[in-house]
Amino acid sequence: MPPSRSQDWSPASPEVDADQRAAYDAMRQRCPVAYSTLQGWTLFRHHDVVDVLHDPETFSNYVSRHLSVPNGMDPPEHTPFRRLIEPYFDAEPIGRLEPAVRAIAAGLVDGLRGDHQVECMDALARPFAARAQCAFLGWPESLAPAL
Repeated sequence: MPPSRSQDWSPASPEVDADQRAAYDAMRQRCPVAYSTLQGWTLFRHHDVVDVLHDPETFSNYVSRHLSVPNGMDPPEHTPFRRLIEPYFDAEPIGRLEPAVRAIAAGLVDGLRGDHQVECMDALARPFAARAQCAFLGWPESLAPAL
């Protein structure tokens, strides 16, 4: 187990939740490369993100003993897999998928109508991602909860 490290910030704090844009702007000035026990490392400056993306020897995508293709691979090993997968994300296939994912999003939002607060990740983000994945893969929506 790695040694414990103190947090530079708390992404789930009430202050961050109240105004994420202001919190991120403040972190960009105060601590542009920050650690939290919730998320690990967060980069707040564009040029830092670009540097990480272009330095796989220092910042590897290998994060698990379980291979994740291609996101858990570094170049050049991931390149043939990305070439195989990328055509499915071109404008034409994504355009054919757009009506289905718009309907999924509209249905989720319609289900939130009312005068109450919701937790966005549980109410929208996770169900949307799982249902959109089912639509993308041609699977029945009944498999979404398992995802």
